[in-house]
Amino acid sequence: MYDYALIIHPTNEELLHKYEPGMKNKPRILVKKVLEWMSPFLAAEVTGLHSHLGRTARGALVMCPLLMEQMTTLSPHKVFKSVMRTLEFAQGLGPKIIGLTAYTAFSGNKGADIAKVFPTPLTTGANYSMAMIPEAILRGLDFMEQQIGSSNVLVIGGNSGVARYCIEILAQFSAKVYVNVHNDEKFNIFFSTLSQEKKSRIARVKELNTVLDKVNIVVMGTNRFPPDFDLRKLHPGCVVYDASYPRRVNAKARNDILVIDGVTVEPPGKTDFCFDFGLPKGLCYPCMAEPMILALERKFEDYSLGKEFDVGKIRDIVRLGAKHGFSIHSLTSQDRPLTHDDIFKIRDNALERKRRKKRKFFLLWR
Repeated sequence: MYDYALIIHPTNEELLHKYEPGMKNKPRILVKKVLEWMSPFLAAEVTGLHSHLGRTARGALVMCPLLMEQMTTLSPHKVFKSVMRTLEFAQGLGPKIIGLTAYTAFSGNKGADIAKVFPTPLTTGANYSMAMIPEAILRGLDFMEQQIGSSNVLVIGGNSGVARYCIEILAQFSAKVYVNVHNDEKFNIFFSTLSQEKKSRIARVKELNTVLDKVNIVVMGTNRFPPDFDLRKLHPGCVVYDASYPRRVNAKARNDILVIDGVTVEPPGKTDFCFDFGLPKGLCYPCMAEPMILALERKFEDYSLGKEFDVGKIRDIVRLGAKHGFSIHSLTSQDRPLTHDDIFKIRDNALERKRRKKRKFFLLWR
């Protein structure tokens, strides 16, 4: 009997080869077909989770054996069927809550439709993940030696839940928020709910090229990569938060802008996931942390489901995470943790490029 189970899947072939090394030298087409046929299985037990309040929770990692590529290219029916089969297997382990992580979280209307027919409480971890976005951006700005109060923000895909949450938070503190949306009517409904102070800082833009040289924060809140989004036009030291999934922004396109997509979380105690999913030992992603927090709180109920975010639940899960001792460990880029050295190299490159620009400007005007 487990307090919680996390549904995971191999997000890339490198991770797949770590637990199925025999597939490394097999033809890709065969590997993908085998994964479609494979049954879900218990990948590991999570040990050592120990709340600051003295509580513990026993967890399990359950493998849905589809690659990220398959999750995005197979028919929605096939993916849904595989996720449901994995959930049914996990249910047999007796967890009190199940977390849909990575791309499994997109199945069944982001879990909302599954919850209608599935007896065990579910969560996608989206509220805790959402809560970490402004924190990641602010930490990125701090590393780049910039201040939020003098920052201009560009939010692309302003009607997504991530984008609207970022607008709501960042419009409180930043100088200006430029918003690019495809559906003005839908955005107008959201815009009407904002305070007058926030509204005064928001400007809608159709052509991204008109503002790219004015911003130092970009939030990519959509999976549609705009053709006029040119990374070359961004200022050195710009912080780009990529909320698209799979990731759309090329983090290696420039060595003087910081492209991030989240944070790693350190659970309390001596947590060991006993499985290599691409992070250092004892760390996890926010979507994995949320069901762990709920299990420690003994809050066994449907939590983060559907496409809309819930500000009340976001605040609640942040409070509960802090209460039990969960903390941010590092920023991530391309879903991999960034070291301080990684970030300082980007910062130094940005500072050097800014110096060269000033020197060039000075020489032109001598």
